[in-house]
Amino acid sequence: MIRDDLISRVQRLHTAIGATEETDIGSFLPTVTCDGKRVCFYQDWRGGRSDAELANTIHTLICNIANLKDLLKKWAVQSGKATIKVDDAFKNSLALRIIKDLSNNDRHGYDPKKPGNSGRSPRVDNITTVMQMTTKSEKGSFVSLTFNRHGVPRMAGSGTAKVIITGDILDRDGNKIGDLHKTALEAIEVWESLLDDFDVKF
Repeated sequence: MIRDDLISRVQRLHTAIGATEETDIGSFLPTVTCDGKRVCFYQDWRGGRSDAELANTIHTLICNIANLKDLLKKWAVQSGKATIKVDDAFKNSLALRIIKDLSNNDRHGYDPKKPGNSGRSPRVDNITTVMQMTTKSEKGSFVSLTFNRHGVPRMAGSGTAKVIITGDILDRDGNKIGDLHKTALEAIEVWESLLDDFDVKF
């Protein structure tokens, strides 16, 4: 039963990261204005989502990543696996420790009395959406963005493009110490590597 729970939680984790990414660029329509002489497009990549909706998506992802630790340890005990591997993976990953702190600080409220697992007392600020365009590693790869006459965005080239929800990770003093989306991906990679080591297929 615990294995089914673990697989379900991993699937939820992938769903949570998927909710922060959108590759259907054409679904993001800009605001179009016309003064009789010119047509202007304003594109913010929010897709009509409110600040609260963006924040909820981000904190759902944070919670799913952070809470997997305890379930992994419980599964390891019941499966005869070394729980120390879970602890080591967590201790050796700054990304995981930051995500855990963000989860704790969201649950208990900021300002934390202690610096947390990361020693940074992290918090999330400036939650927003951004366009991320990436070329392939091959020579000559490119990616470009254009708008048609109706303002619908179109991508060209061999690279990829997606709209992501992210934010700044700040320390107690307000210094930026990371990008939330990138940090979340790094943390997920650590859990996936551990699951592979435990021979858990999903």
